[in-house]
Amino acid sequence: MNRGNARQDIFHDEADYAYFEDLLARYAKAGELRIYHWALMSNHYHLCLEVPEPEHLSRIFAGMQRAYVHYHHRKYHGAGFLFQGRFKSQPIQKERYLLACGRYIERNPVHARLVELAEGHAHSSARHYVLGTSDGVTTTSPLYESFGNTESSRQTAYRFF
Repeated sequence: MNRGNARQDIFHDEADYAYFEDLLARYAKAGELRIYHWALMSNHYHLCLEVPEPEHLSRIFAGMQRAYVHYHHRKYHGAGFLFQGRFKSQPIQKERYLLACGRYIERNPVHARLVELAEGHAHSSARHYVLGTSDGVTTTSPLYESFGNTESSRQTAYRFF
């Protein structure tokens, strides 16, 4: 996760969200990331992901954040720090915490009172899991697949874990 410097907004409009989502999709497609859960908020983002070679995590995020900072500074005529600092990462045990971590991330917009239901937030993986829609970013969690592929089983798994 990372947030805006001094908690300032890093996403101001739909184009900003779309640009960052495109960066996530490009890195995921290149095979460098398996993004299981994500949410973009106006002043921060959360990701729960797996990277095949963990020693490359810093290089990947430095490149991705740098690309977004260049985009943001060009668009808004800014300079200096956009992000609070280096991204924060916490390793988790996939079997024990992946679903709980995903639920926390995807419910972030609900806790912030931006939406009533997580799938109402356009900039997260919740729609992928609850509605079964593809977003170009999310790789379905290997643990989630065990709940089946019907809408009711997806909603049950998502809401109660």
